[in-house]
Amino acid sequence: MELPTIELHSQTESLLNTLQETSANYDGLIIVFSDKQSLVELVPSVKHHFALDATFGESVQLLLPQDAIPHQRVLIAPTGSLHNDFDDARRFKDAAYAAGIQALKVGITRPLVCFADAPTDALSHWTFDDQVSDYKHYLEVTMLGLLESTFEPVDVRQHFAKVQKPLKVMEKVGFIIEGLTEEQQNTLIKVVSAVEAGRRVSKDIGNPDPEIMSPINIAKYIQEQFANDSNLKITVIEDIEEIKKEYPLAHAVTRASLAVERHHPRFVHFEYVSPDQSKVKENLYFVGKGVTYDTGGADIKAGGHMRDMSRDKCGAAAIAGFFKTVSLLAPEQVNVTGALALVRNSVGPDSYVSDEVIVARSGIRVLVGNTDAEGRMVMTDLLCQFKEKVLKDKQEQTESSSKPSLLFTCATLTGHAIRAYDGYGISLDNGFARKNKVSKRIHDAGHLLADPFEVSTMRREDVVCVRPGRSSEDIVSSNDLASTMTNRGHQYPAGFMLQASGLDKFGLDNKQVQIGYTHIDVAGSAETVDAVAWSLPRVTGSPVAALTGAFLL
Repeated sequence: MELPTIELHSQTESLLNTLQETSANYDGLIIVFSDKQSLVELVPSVKHHFALDATFGESVQLLLPQDAIPHQRVLIAPTGSLHNDFDDARRFKDAAYAAGIQALKVGITRPLVCFADAPTDALSHWTFDDQVSDYKHYLEVTMLGLLESTFEPVDVRQHFAKVQKPLKVMEKVGFIIEGLTEEQQNTLIKVVSAVEAGRRVSKDIGNPDPEIMSPINIAKYIQEQFANDSNLKITVIEDIEEIKKEYPLAHAVTRASLAVERHHPRFVHFEYVSPDQSKVKENLYFVGKGVTYDTGGADIKAGGHMRDMSRDKCGAAAIAGFFKTVSLLAPEQVNVTGALALVRNSVGPDSYVSDEVIVARSGIRVLVGNTDAEGRMVMTDLLCQFKEKVLKDKQEQTESSSKPSLLFTCATLTGHAIRAYDGYGISLDNGFARKNKVSKRIHDAGHLLADPFEVSTMRREDVVCVRPGRSSEDIVSSNDLASTMTNRGHQYPAGFMLQASGLDKFGLDNKQVQIGYTHIDVAGSAETVDAVAWSLPRVTGSPVAALTGAFLL
């Protein structure tokens, strides 16, 4: 789905003058404000509304033409408090999203957005750390919030095309701003467009049902989306025997799905190489969990817990979207490699079962203790493969091999993540990643771009608890209770992947080679918490924005 045209207009003598000069190009105005008095100063007649209705200005509302405002339709979009201890940039995102939804409902397809009382400390360059104002990037956040409201995922678009009904879409969005040069405006539009394009790819993959976005169809969609992309190399592995050889743990998970051809697995690899290797500061490797449907396998999800398991692919969806952003921004300071494990955890006569011992790519024997702990299984062999690539590059002394190598797993992995942190993404580092402040960077960028993260910690208990109890195995993929009822239920799967991939041999105690590893659990942030009745929640595209701010800008 194409983005609306984005336009920025520099404020001239006054905001009202700028509105007069630009009004002919738009069919409605959205006024974002935090303080009611600032709205009164811009639109004096609303003072009467405040006198008549104590709740006026607390939600998005439509005004008829007022005072000198040169628009037939005006929507006011309050952010609410900005100065409470717990307020953050989501105030602007939420206001813009709500206003965009309402704008489409009332028929506005070319809205102009202005700020009655914009924060005065907006940056003209990209900075992400905990020492800057919470609202340094309020403009980008507002733009992304409005763009989010204009999006419908691919399954919706396909349905409307099939029944030949038009979708309500925005043609153009404009923003009145202060203090940015033309070059800075162009950069801002490029970055916001790239982040939103990435989120849209992520939501196209993450939202639809498990048949529309099966492993095969996800691979096809990715090939279509990147067909004309010269910045990325994309490889799709579909041969079952190759998957069995290269990714034995993932093959075990998908074994029962092989009886149904349309459910066959796919592995998708991405490679982005900086155009100037002399400027590379880091080598990044991302593994995405793409379980297109998780029945739980032989340890089947019962009691209604299978609901929403078509969204167990949102980790892979996010990584695919992130690569769209990478391609559009073409950053010089990083090389970025990625892979998606796209499988279906089906149940059937050939299901993998508890008590099986499966030898991982690393040579480590994995005792299966619960087939519903499939996420770590599908990602571990890819993590091992990327470890091998890092070691090979260092052995060959490639131009960028002296730079830090940071490996990531991204997944909707555990219910415990939601129990621990509700609707927030989580990241946790090994020692080398912690030294490189990886989780802190994700946290700080996410905080400022309204894609918030919590920093968790990998501890020694998370490594010890999955160790073997007998000579028949080297590691155990299991726990006796659901992750929500297990102590450190979102941390120990990272301890499993660290060891089962062999990455634990390249920590801080290795004097020759140290490799960073960060696990990202987006079980909470990949979807909103605002599902209507018994429907499914909206897919968010997290953590595309946070990863972009942390590593690309």
